[in-house]
Amino acid sequence: MNIGLLISELEDIDVKNICIGACQAAKNKEINLFILPGRYLYTDKSVNEDRPYDYQNSALFDYAMTTDFDALIIDIERIGKNAPILKKEAFLRKFEPVPVLTLTECEGFTNVNPVQSDHDQMQQLGYESVCDAIYFAKNKELPPSESQKQFNFVECSPAAAIEELANISSSLLHRKYASEKAYQTFAEDARKAGVKNCGIMLYDKKVRNTIKYSWERPEVISIKSALINGTITELKDDEVRIGTDMIISSFTKAGHNIFIMGDIFVGEYQLGLLIIEFKPVMLTDNFFECLLSVITGVSRVSYLEKELKRTNEELYEVQEELARDDSVLDHIGDQDYLTGGLNRRGFFAKAYDYLKEQFKPGSSAIVAYIHMESLKKINEMYGHEEGDRAVKRVAKILEEVFEGSIYGRIRGDEFAVIDITEDEGKGETFRQEMSTQNAILLSETSRYINHLQYSICEFGHEENLSLREMLKETDENLQRIKGNY
Repeated sequence: MNIGLLISELEDIDVKNICIGACQAAKNKEINLFILPGRYLYTDKSVNEDRPYDYQNSALFDYAMTTDFDALIIDIERIGKNAPILKKEAFLRKFEPVPVLTLTECEGFTNVNPVQSDHDQMQQLGYESVCDAIYFAKNKELPPSESQKQFNFVECSPAAAIEELANISSSLLHRKYASEKAYQTFAEDARKAGVKNCGIMLYDKKVRNTIKYSWERPEVISIKSALINGTITELKDDEVRIGTDMIISSFTKAGHNIFIMGDIFVGEYQLGLLIIEFKPVMLTDNFFECLLSVITGVSRVSYLEKELKRTNEELYEVQEELARDDSVLDHIGDQDYLTGGLNRRGFFAKAYDYLKEQFKPGSSAIVAYIHMESLKKINEMYGHEEGDRAVKRVAKILEEVFEGSIYGRIRGDEFAVIDITEDEGKGETFRQEMSTQNAILLSETSRYINHLQYSICEFGHEENLSLREMLKETDENLQRIKGNY
């Protein structure tokens, strides 16, 4: 049996005690209990200016509108404390035809049996409400009052709660997610903390939700990570889509348990949902809210990593198209104004065509990066006119060393070269010649050092090997030579 407990916030001491009692009853009766802390019913006037998006939490209540629940217990007194009576009544009615029990009297609705004892009154109320809901779901009437003499809840110390939150946060926030799976990491951390069941689910796209224009719950949601009975479920393509009305049933197949749910949102937009096995630590003030905030942050970082990767790929494609499309950029030209050779655009335009025409099976591509590491100091100490002379001198050297190759000045102090050859050892010949010319260059002037750092890499023919990949590897090798890696 599945019972939903709709409450305001876990920081309310009475709500904590209601949850303690309800959890005890769920264990004793061996049923599934789902706690939904959706805060309050908001109006324009009741929104806290310091926390303008708290109203987003109430979207969580919409997940109780499913026949997966056999009955709902609603703390309408606290949830609707800032709402008019008509709004509270409308809120309660939207869950029909699921049986609804209120914790306090509300005209037109069935409320749970009043607590007969003053001992642990709110805990008794939580316990009694679950017992009543189970009986009411089966018999459509309230049972005789049933109380619990003792509650075995063990409170978690604030220090232990902070430590657990810190461990999860550190694990999730101190890593890059281009290659590491954020949501899978959370499932692993939850398992280490003793959680056997949890899941993170996100919508295909963010859904706008405001007080004036409330959202419509999407029909489907994607499971990003799932921990079931202590086992992390491998999801095909890291994504399994299910109906949003099937979320509750998907977590109840493994036997009775207690879960807490929270919605993931940013600003005016709903992103998804967290459902996780309930632990005593979650009744520590602000623990669950902070946990949701960490997951939200990781979700955004993971999303931005993917967007950055996608944008970079698109940018490279645009650069390649621009480099080839002379009709668009004719007015810019492909000649470097200073050296008379190719500029960045000219180099890439010719290099792409050269690679396409000449890079065949049996041939090798030799790619070089040359960096004038002292150009900045020459400009600072002797002026840009002297710096220009140094650049021209380097360009002349490259013309001699890489005669017949395509080369160009791709940045102020960097040159790139590509050569396609079938001759073995040509790359080594380039290296030896560059070493000789570098020594000559160093000896030419006593006023300053004009020194080159360079990387020359060779690539055998591969059908899918691109110029961008070869340049990237050559540049990374140059950075290692320079000590940046």
